[in-house]
Amino acid sequence: MTIKTGLEKVLKEYLNERENEAFAQNPIANFIRNDLAESIKTACGDADKYVIKGSAGQGVWARGPWVAIFNPIITSSAQNGYYPVYLFREDMQGVYLSLNQAMTEAKTLYKSDAKTALKARSENFRAILGSATGAFKDKVIDLAPSSPNNDTAFYEAGNILAKYYELGAIPSEEILVNDLLEALTLYDDLMNGEVASEVETQIEGDEPENTQFEDATKFRLHKRIERNAKLAKQAKKIHGYSCQVCGLNFEEKYGEIGKGFIEAHHLEPISNLKGKKIARDPQKDFSVLCSNCHRMIHKSKYIGDLKSFKTLHFKNKT
Repeated sequence: MTIKTGLEKVLKEYLNERENEAFAQNPIANFIRNDLAESIKTACGDADKYVIKGSAGQGVWARGPWVAIFNPIITSSAQNGYYPVYLFREDMQGVYLSLNQAMTEAKTLYKSDAKTALKARSENFRAILGSATGAFKDKVIDLAPSSPNNDTAFYEAGNILAKYYELGAIPSEEILVNDLLEALTLYDDLMNGEVASEVETQIEGDEPENTQFEDATKFRLHKRIERNAKLAKQAKKIHGYSCQVCGLNFEEKYGEIGKGFIEAHHLEPISNLKGKKIARDPQKDFSVLCSNCHRMIHKSKYIGDLKSFKTLHFKNKT
């Protein structure tokens, strides 16, 4: 199945199903979660890099269904961060491919000011991306929300950039795939740009000395990878809970409060990160380190070489 046939099927059938049929085990809801999501995943071209999820609601019909593409370095769910997402209008007259934000996170943080905050963050994200946004020129989207409290209304506020496809005028599969790949490029550009802007305003505390701005940007991206909860958990399960440089085991040292504590360290040198596929195999691309060794290895030249770091910098005085 193609993205084109999938989008057209949802636009033509969803409204009737939502208004007249039960939600549980509904075929169009299952189609969005499975078939349409799978066709989009195939078009992304990098099955390991992205998580694709579709939703027609949780227990009850959503007014506007969606299918989102998540980079786990940023987020693995619609609850946090930002991501490209196909957003269907409530009246099913069209669908947007939008680079958008998590409204749940905004509602939690900003309460009644969530829409204002989403719009402000969208402006900031657009400033990071600059003017080279290709086919994605829509700063304002219309999802035809029937209530200002509907999720669709919050997605309108969270839109960063989008492109619209109207029912009866869905473009060719080639155009749809090219648009999707362009959205993924914008997604990567925003991640890299956001990391760079963080470097300008914050100090991590363990950047290598005399680092250049580009290296500091890559360093922040490296740290973001390490803080991915799923990858870190998998790495710890594989490598255990003893530091692979000094041998410290927090449970042995501190008792019960140290049980299961260790930090995951991404071995890919920061010089290789930006502009290349990021290695994210928890067995081959990660090690586990205690807090001290982790901070020190980031200050060294041997981020990806535990053996050299241990030989040249670790002084075992016990």
